[in-house]
Amino acid sequence: MKRYDELNQLVGELTTDLRKFYDDGNKAAGTRARKALLTLKNWAHQVRREISDMKAKTEKEAPKKSDKPAPKAPPKKAPPKKK
Repeated sequence: MKRYDELNQLVGELTTDLRKFYDDGNKAAGTRARKALLTLKNWAHQVRREISDMKAKTEKEAPKKSDKPAPKAPPKKAPPKKK
């Protein structure tokens, strides 16, 4: 839940500055919002890499299926001919 808490904190800080910028016209809040958006982007990129690494690690550790080919399905029969 650490990552979830980090995301909530980043979004909370961003929301405050966005409101100040859009509602009050505070230019300094716009600068802070842009900085927070960049931080959020970098955080998201880092989490994406972390997720990919975790998935790759679990795929390597998963037991491999046997080399036997999968059984073939029986051939489909043609419908009966109309007379």
